[in-house]
Amino acid sequence: GSGSGSGSGSGGAQSAAALLRATAAASLRAPAPGTPPILAESRGEFARFQLPPTGLVVGLGDPVSDILVRLDDEHFAARVFANGGIDEPGGCLPVDSDGEIKRLLSLCSSESGAAAKAVLRGVTPVYCPGGSAANVMKGIANLGGDAAFVGMIGRDEVGRRYRELLAAQNVRPVLLTASGADAHTLGSAQCLSLVEKSGQRTMRTYLGASLRMGAADFPEEEALAGARLLHLEGYTLYRPELARAAMKAAKARGALVSLDLASFEVVRNCRAQLLSILEDGLADLLFANEDEAQELVREMDGGGGAEGGAGGHGMDGVEEEEEDDEGRMSYKAADRAMEWMLQYCKVATVSLGPRGCVTTDREGRRGVAPGVRVPVVDTTGAGDVFTAGFLFAYLSGASLQACASCGCAAGTQVVQVLGAELTPPKWAELRGHVGGIIQRLGSGSGNSDDSGGGNSD
Repeated sequence: GSGSGSGSGSGGAQSAAALLRATAAASLRAPAPGTPPILAESRGEFARFQLPPTGLVVGLGDPVSDILVRLDDEHFAARVFANGGIDEPGGCLPVDSDGEIKRLLSLCSSESGAAAKAVLRGVTPVYCPGGSAANVMKGIANLGGDAAFVGMIGRDEVGRRYRELLAAQNVRPVLLTASGADAHTLGSAQCLSLVEKSGQRTMRTYLGASLRMGAADFPEEEALAGARLLHLEGYTLYRPELARAAMKAAKARGALVSLDLASFEVVRNCRAQLLSILEDGLADLLFANEDEAQELVREMDGGGGAEGGAGGHGMDGVEEEEEDDEGRMSYKAADRAMEWMLQYCKVATVSLGPRGCVTTDREGRRGVAPGVRVPVVDTTGAGDVFTAGFLFAYLSGASLQACASCGCAAGTQVVQVLGAELTPPKWAELRGHVGGIIQRLGSGSGNSDDSGGGNSD
């Protein structure tokens, strides 16, 4: 829905809500009968609109092979969980070895008998090259940009498959192989998702070889030659020396740096690392969802107090005004979070799930895009594809309003499929729609950057 938020509180909150109402109609023109709104302008003249090249975008993160298994038969699902020792389905837990993932996969194919064969036809694992930063690069490449991804894999079939699948999506793999005396014991990162008919996911993640990548391993020349932007997933903050080395190398080459905060746990657990990197001016664009932004607001208010906080941005009555009547982040709280972020970066963006997003820069330019009601199949990776749409538009010279709308268009499209994987025809439709948004909402001629890699034509 258009979701205007609480609309109360500070003038910033009112301006966000007002801008949302003013731009909703322009961002989402009425489609032809029977055509989903998100694709309505992907045809005709907008589909033929030619965008300037984005330049090379490089992602850094964990190369996680997503393994999706659908358990549509509830009785079969119950047996898998019981035999797998999973007492509470749902949620995501780390595992210490890839053997646990292999064990659970074997349970999904161990049924016998004629009746079981019919069930098992629907539980064939689907492998996708995942990980937050890799998903962003896949999105940029499929929208027509130039993308590469840096990470570390093990000496195994999982890593080989990951490299091939990533390259098949037009992302250049810059994948190092773990070395050392025990390297043969380290498998490539994997995340097994057991998806029930209701949509509930039970996830088990093994990071393995990816955690071995350190600052000294970062392949600067191979990764960053000609790069215009380096994008890091927030999980790299658990290895701050790697994140810092990569960011400094990118900045030294004149490239922009963007950082997605990844999860509220990352913000909470890596607060010191995040502040250190931001205070050193190593990030140009910051992305947060509402959970992460709320964590920033709580932190800058001294852990939830109404007064004080980092940067002196605390205000009276904050507890009553941070969320709307449905417990969602208010536009006032999003504005406050972005105000804090802009102390350290040039562009701050907060995504609000089905309510869209808000974005602003240090010059006061703003973008507010509404959400669109669509049938939701799977929200996994939606935030990453949102970031891909935003960055693609930004590097194409679009205005912040266009960037916000492109991000929401991309995120809305991907929640309608399983596993953040769109088909080539769907990507083609989305490319046309994104081009139409940029053409209609204009360029961001003021969005230039001081570095050689900035968002300028």
